[in-house]
Amino acid sequence: MNEISSSTLVNNYNLSTTFIVKSLVGLLLINSLFSGVDFYQIGLMKGLSSIADFGLKIILVFVLLVLFKIRSFNLVKIFFFAFMLLIGAALGAFYHGAEYDKTFALLLNMILWFVIFSYAKELEHNFDIYRFSVKISSLFLGITLILYIMAKFGFHVKVLGGAWLYDENFRFAGTFSEPSLNGYYYGLMFLMVMLSNQKYRLILAFVFAITTYISGAKFSFLIIPVLLGLVYFFKVKGFYNYTYQLIPLSFIVLFVSLAFIYYDLFALIAAHLSNSETMTYVTRLGFPIVSIWHLSDYPLGSGVYGFKSTLSPFIQNYCQALSGLDVNCNEMRSYISSDDPSAYESFAPKDVLSFIILSFGLPGLLVFVLSISLLSARLKENKNYFIILMYIVASMLFTLPFRFILFYSFFMFQCYIYRMPSNK
Repeated sequence: MNEISSSTLVNNYNLSTTFIVKSLVGLLLINSLFSGVDFYQIGLMKGLSSIADFGLKIILVFVLLVLFKIRSFNLVKIFFFAFMLLIGAALGAFYHGAEYDKTFALLLNMILWFVIFSYAKELEHNFDIYRFSVKISSLFLGITLILYIMAKFGFHVKVLGGAWLYDENFRFAGTFSEPSLNGYYYGLMFLMVMLSNQKYRLILAFVFAITTYISGAKFSFLIIPVLLGLVYFFKVKGFYNYTYQLIPLSFIVLFVSLAFIYYDLFALIAAHLSNSETMTYVTRLGFPIVSIWHLSDYPLGSGVYGFKSTLSPFIQNYCQALSGLDVNCNEMRSYISSDDPSAYESFAPKDVLSFIILSFGLPGLLVFVLSISLLSARLKENKNYFIILMYIVASMLFTLPFRFILFYSFFMFQCYIYRMPSNK
């Protein structure tokens, strides 16, 4: 992801082409900003967000192929990626054959995004996508902050159900379906503007930091100071060269170690929180734990969505192991209960790595670790890029599930790396 000279940063496309590309990217971002929100509550068709997301990506990919053609190297990568996903789909069908529509949707979604990722450099150099994304994100953030403040003063402004805008504890969710997604995204935005010298950097960083704070996203608010502290440690001669590969690996080790230290960890949590407050920790940390346990019987994973048929005994063992502590395992139990069809329907890991391990087993874990190591090596020349990558990786391990905003945020990070000199 090397930067190129400013002489190549020229938009060779007319206004109509620019309008089409930016409209597609802008609508894709807006749809991602509403990750997890379904607009059937206001009379629109159920699943409209997913349908719109697919339609926008398909059209955008077609436009990209027309504008930039397809390079042979990208084609090889795309076919290899698609082949691995199809193996996962076949394995999932073997263990759990009832999720064909969801499996196909996930595979198509990932393949389309992989194609879009391949053209991030061309999109940024010709259409200034990063700055465009910051403007749209800031606009929607401003609108939802105004609505949130109005709600604080008693105005009825919450037009969508669930945790949209704010949850039952009044944590700010913005446009998202839950505060943690809002905290993740604007925590990422904070890091990107803070670790640059772009226009209005301090103002934007302040707004994004406040947003992350009022979202109550504990993980984001914990990891960001740690990562910013590393920026100063990296100034120590030789420190960065010896540690940059150890940092992502330490995240992986921490993830895996949860399967062995979980009881003492939850004993500590139970000692400081009420029973109801522990449920979010039991659920979010539970999936990394049971996904590691799952490897004992399914070292190659159980395929895409195969875990819906294979994970049940591991969740039962997990909740049974915690029965001696004052913690709440009700949400985890609901995923395997026949009494709660809606919970079973939404049953999926709360983080990306658990999904990968459950679906693809040890090979999936190995590919994930190697991919992160290779990305870290490619970005080692720019410590700021490395810090932002670590934020995304850490979030994927502990708080970030497969949602629209995950893919768009990585795409925007690519554009941030390739951005024009005037925006740096």
